[in-house]
Order: sequence, then structure tokens, then C-alpha cells
Amino acid sequence: MKIPRIVIYIAFSFVVTSLLFFFFGSGGLLDYDNLLAYRAGLQENIVGLEGTNDDLLEEVQALGSDPERLALQARELGYFREGEKVIRIEGYKTGKSYYTVGKILRRKPKQPRMDWPFKALGLGLPILLSFVSFSVRRHKNREAGNR
Repeated sequence: MKIPRIVIYIAFSFVVTSLLFFFFGSGGLLDYDNLLAYRAGLQENIVGLEGTNDDLLEEVQALGSDPERLALQARELGYFREGEKVIRIEGYKTGKSYYTVGKILRRKPKQPRMDWPFKALGLGLPILLSFVSFSVRRHKNREAGNR
């Protein structure tokens, strides 16, 4: 039993289009790689935030147990004991220790993929292959008839 050429062309175009969608289509390997990179960035951010959290917990414990450290922290925030005299020097900035809250990683909004070339290729490839096959057979038949 002979399989019609158009069926072979349709099957071939299906395979080609499927491979293109697998690698470059929406949800394909490129999207998966981007998602893995985003996940790695989130993991790094979590590790940094856990380190900051540990530092803050140590500082809270130190402030709760060391009255001298508590007094220094209060002075940094601008609180002074009654009767203390404050001398401010113009142009001198105190070293404040602020903690960063971590990098804010925003996921890029999902933009619609331009999958129409793959779909057009999947639909147009069998037609193109049929046309080329028909033209080649017609050309061969003309040459055979001219002999």
C-alpha cells in the first residue's frame, strides 16, 4: 500500500512544528531556562535575607542583655538621658547601620509569544512541499516527453 505524499508532508511538517514549539514556543525550553534563572535569583535572595535575619536576631539579643549597648543604640536614634548635653558638629554624619530588606525580584510580566510563524510553517509546509513535488514531477515529465 502506497502512502500518499501529502500524508508524508503533513507528518513531516507536524514533526518540524512540534520541535520548534518544544524549543522556542510558549512554555518551551527557553522559557524553562528563564524560569530556572529566576528561581536561582530567588534562592540567592532568600539566603541573603536569612543572613540579615540572623544578624538582627543577634542584635535583639544583645540589646536585651547589654544595657550599655542599648544606651548606644538609643543615642544613635537621637534619644538622650536627662541632663546629658549633646554637641552636634556641622557636617559630621553619624554612621547609621540600616539593614537592607533584600533585593526585590519582580517577575517580568508574561508577554504573548510570537508563535504565529511556527503555526504558519506547520500549515504552509505541506502545501509548499506538495507544490515543489508537483513542479519537479511536471518538469521531469516534460523532459521525458521532449526526448
